[in-house]
Amino acid sequence: MNAVLERLAREKPHLADVFRFYDRTVQFVASVRELVPAPGPSRTAYPAEVLDSLFERFLAFLEQPEGSLDPLKRAMELGEIDFTRLPLGEVPAFSLPYAEDDLSMLLFLVSRPYFLALRELRSPEERTWEEGRCPVCRARPAVTWIGDNGQRRVACSYCGAPGQVNRSGCPICQTVEGAKQKILVFEREEGFKINTCELCRSYVKTIDAGLIQRLTPQVADLASLPLDIVAQEKGYVRRSPNPVGMIKISTRG
Repeated sequence: MNAVLERLAREKPHLADVFRFYDRTVQFVASVRELVPAPGPSRTAYPAEVLDSLFERFLAFLEQPEGSLDPLKRAMELGEIDFTRLPLGEVPAFSLPYAEDDLSMLLFLVSRPYFLALRELRSPEERTWEEGRCPVCRARPAVTWIGDNGQRRVACSYCGAPGQVNRSGCPICQTVEGAKQKILVFEREEGFKINTCELCRSYVKTIDAGLIQRLTPQVADLASLPLDIVAQEKGYVRRSPNPVGMIKISTRG
């Protein structure tokens, strides 16, 4: 692991495995970037000719036995997977032999190189997120912070595109009705809080700008994973995955 993740693993041993897994995701994405062609207007997943090499590395990254992801690979070979639907909260409607949460996580992880290439192609600069969606891939925000200019900033879970959203109100459903907005703060979790919306039952994390600078939005999101558990056990919903593909993190059975 890099030095920041190693330090966090020592400070938060209950999250050490999460930090180690995230470190491996970064290595996986870097290892396959040269395999992934620039997404064209009609390319919504990977071309069939790169799948053998990509899935070989994906299996090694996940430490899964050979053949365990063949159904997913076959679906991609047949053109049945559309990555562009994932940020909209849609998973394939046909049956695959994986639990729904596991499939969502697998698709998020394997699609990351695609979305990073999409961002480079479409819009590497910071833009305003109209209607609470990423201008590159249409994902919802999950983590926000206040920038030096006083604007509320975000970074996309899927493609990493930076942007800005309204300073007040819910960044998901866009309501500015104050009575619908609540803030949850936590002891021993300085620099983190949860903003919830009673109208859409969503939540986003708001992270101190200093922590963002030291940790990056992705690492800060993982470091505050216990806050997801609290928010979800109160019935609020996270609308985009964290950096290791988790959306539903509640311990409730």
